[in-house]
Amino acid sequence: MRQRQPDWSALALVLAVMAAGPVAAEPGPPGASPAGPPGATPRTDVDSAIPLTPGMIRDLGRRVGDNRRAEEEVNTEIASPISRRVNVSFAPGQSTPIVRIVKGYPTALSFFDRTGQPWPIEWDTNSNPAAAQASNGNCNQGPAGGAGPAVASAGFYVCTPTVGSNVLQVAAASLQPRGGLLVTLKGAPKPISFMLVAGGGTYDADLTVQVADRGPNAKGVATGPVAPDTASPFLTAMLDGAPPAEAEPLAVAGVSPDDLRAWKVGNRVVLRTRFALISPEWLASQTGEGGVTVYSLPITPVVLLSQDGVTVSASLSEP
Repeated sequence: MRQRQPDWSALALVLAVMAAGPVAAEPGPPGASPAGPPGATPRTDVDSAIPLTPGMIRDLGRRVGDNRRAEEEVNTEIASPISRRVNVSFAPGQSTPIVRIVKGYPTALSFFDRTGQPWPIEWDTNSNPAAAQASNGNCNQGPAGGAGPAVASAGFYVCTPTVGSNVLQVAAASLQPRGGLLVTLKGAPKPISFMLVAGGGTYDADLTVQVADRGPNAKGVATGPVAPDTASPFLTAMLDGAPPAEAEPLAVAGVSPDDLRAWKVGNRVVLRTRFALISPEWLASQTGEGGVTVYSLPITPVVLLSQDGVTVSASLSEP
């Protein structure tokens, strides 16, 4: 989005009018001296051509600049960026995630599947959704009959950086943005719906959208229990490294603390690691971007992990 350039036309008009000076009086008879108040210093030709002093010009420039800055302050809200994660599903009856948008601050939505792999946004090659959204500011709009991302919105600027990207950029077109957003992922059974609202002092600068399904780039086989677990509500927060207040940190030995973190939550042990858990069998898990996985498992003093085909053992104990 291009910033508005300062409009100096008002200052130029004032300077032009004042530089023109007063209308010249009719010339008097030959030899007559110019009329003026008694004791006044005669004006020179330079004074008549440029009636403004340098100080007056600088003062006018400051006033124009102050007016422009005041206008920008009114049209631009000060907002703080936040980074968070939301979970979505294709199951019916799911709640619609809310995305906080503020004009002047772009928002990035990144889509990942349940295995933590990027889930690309569908690219429509059979029609021209971008052209249909030309008035809504889709940056991927092209010539008639072209292609574009399978994204629908109204009142917002939307953009997919490249074909096959899992990132959608959204920017507000008004000071009080409000509307909806539909995003169709590659191979997904239906679009994902979002509600876009004014941020009110904060905005979603980086929103990670975790889809509870396997995308086209999913890793591994579709295994693991699907039964609910008491620690599951905390998995999303712990995936971001923010355990709940009741979580008790456990000491880890055998692997680097940078590779494995562990907590005790009630009657469960929760692991956060980039390694694959071999034993014991986990009860629930959630994988995020970067290959980080959070496992919930029964209380155990030892776990077996694997990385690049190498099995390692780690012991867990209370500090």
